[in-house]
Amino acid sequence: MYHNSLMKSKLLLLTAVCLLLMGCTTSRDASSNSDSSSSGSQSSSESSSGSSSSSSEGQEDTDYNRPIKSIQDTTILHAWNWKLNDIKSRLKQIDDAGYKSIQISPMQPKVDKTNYADQSTKSQWWKLYQPLDFKVAGNNENFLGTKDELTSLCTEAKKYNINIIVDIVSNHLSGSNGVYNSQVYTQYPLHTYNGNTDDNSAQATVQGRVGGLPDVDTSTTQVQTAVSNMLKEYIDCGIKGFRFDTAKHIETPDDGTYASNFWPTVLGACTSYAQSSKGYTPYYYGEILYQCGQGRKFSSYTPYMSITDNVSGQRVITAIDNETTNNLMSNYPTGVDPTKLVLWAESHDTYANDEKETTDISQENVNKAFVIQNTRKDAASLYLARPDSWTSQICSISEAGWLDKEVVASNYFHRLYNEKAENRSINNSCYINLRGAGNYAGAVIVDTDTRNSVNLNISGLANQKYTDIVTGTEYTINGSTNIALTNGCALLVPSFLATDIPIPEESESYTSSVVLLGTNSTKKYFAYHWMDGQNGSFMAFSKDKDGLGVKLNNNENYIIIEGTSDANASNIYWSNQYFIRQTNDLKYYSTQQIINYSDIVWKTS
Repeated sequence: MYHNSLMKSKLLLLTAVCLLLMGCTTSRDASSNSDSSSSGSQSSSESSSGSSSSSSEGQEDTDYNRPIKSIQDTTILHAWNWKLNDIKSRLKQIDDAGYKSIQISPMQPKVDKTNYADQSTKSQWWKLYQPLDFKVAGNNENFLGTKDELTSLCTEAKKYNINIIVDIVSNHLSGSNGVYNSQVYTQYPLHTYNGNTDDNSAQATVQGRVGGLPDVDTSTTQVQTAVSNMLKEYIDCGIKGFRFDTAKHIETPDDGTYASNFWPTVLGACTSYAQSSKGYTPYYYGEILYQCGQGRKFSSYTPYMSITDNVSGQRVITAIDNETTNNLMSNYPTGVDPTKLVLWAESHDTYANDEKETTDISQENVNKAFVIQNTRKDAASLYLARPDSWTSQICSISEAGWLDKEVVASNYFHRLYNEKAENRSINNSCYINLRGAGNYAGAVIVDTDTRNSVNLNISGLANQKYTDIVTGTEYTINGSTNIALTNGCALLVPSFLATDIPIPEESESYTSSVVLLGTNSTKKYFAYHWMDGQNGSFMAFSKDKDGLGVKLNNNENYIIIEGTSDANASNIYWSNQYFIRQTNDLKYYSTQQIINYSDIVWKTS
């Protein structure tokens, strides 16, 4: 059952979901399922089932601990603008929260390179989408980190069976207002079309300039080879998946006069290289917002990749924010099988672009919309880790939202029921999605109102005990039941399946790349804190817990030192000849031990 001890919960988690946490090594074939729907009235319902969720000869399908087959099976944490080492330091926390894939921002060489701490770069995340070349950034070429740090992140993520997805910019390079960086644009041929992108024209869609940036000619062997080589370089770093920015602005073989073999050539070369050198098939998905452009089809992309369905997310989050059930039962507007869809409640575009569609929507409403999207059958889902503000400094991180308990619970629900049949309905102003069948069925409940509880008769749940994995509250379902709601959500799972899922709020929230593990009451820890170019001071901590973290800011540095329980700052000695300026200059004296973890390096001489 549920426990108050963090350590016990973590041990239970490792035992209970070891099969669920297996990383993906193959791509999943699309099933023949399609989503049916009816209107969003107060009593509407629809169901969807497939071979993976139907039973044989009346036998219940009990395959709920199946291994993850592909990134398409997972919830993706969009670590938007996070530095690579900050992601690396949070991998266990991310894993405990149920995310098995992490999407990082573009890692190509960038304009302005490493001045992310400059106040003038606030809200200028778009600079990450104006690369200088088709390659992985080296030292001092990107806000987020280096190629070596990317390799280190991928290596560490593999220990948690977490997949790293990188955002790829392959449609354009850097430039502005018609003044192009000649060093960049003399390297690659450009499309000769002079207009900007426009969905009313197929040519403008695939050859027009995104944001006025010159459009590279993706039909040429030179560009295709450069992008292919970049993807192979990422594969060598350990990347398992790729998200293609502005994918709809790159032509497909179906585009007639404007067609090219960019996608089959580039992705084919990448897949062949990954399979032969690493033994796995990469995951691909493309950003296609709203529509494909005049006369073009979403289905032209799905032979090669999954695609985004932002209209679905827009409908859901609008309904939740307006406290209505309108459109909550709509079809997927792309018409694409959900095994080829990536869903979200919001993305970095809706949160921080000029229109700011979701910027002012509360985190609670974003989470409610995400729970709906994250618990749909067969689709992958992406959670945007919002910063504290859309004007926050590039590389800033907020611990809110992506760790909220209803979001974490939906990640585990997603894992349990991803391939199971779904039966959606609207009842008493609540969205309900019944997943699975018989004694194994579970239910997602999202209230479009602001109530703390709701009385529901959830048709299809067996008369047995169910646990709300948001809170750990147990219910005996037998006809009409009053369900408590946490931030408008409840996720009911048969108690025998939910037994070892930890209560989300028991997760320890580390805010540093320096973390102490295995502490106990016989030891005391000191954080040595200094500002750049200045002497430091000690802060003492005594904690009988399994973890201690301290915050690392742009201009602040902390080192953790372990002492005995009776230690104090006055008996922590430092040789005067050693002034600590950065972590790799750190030395230690006598028996005072420096805890070596993550990026902390210590020397004995």
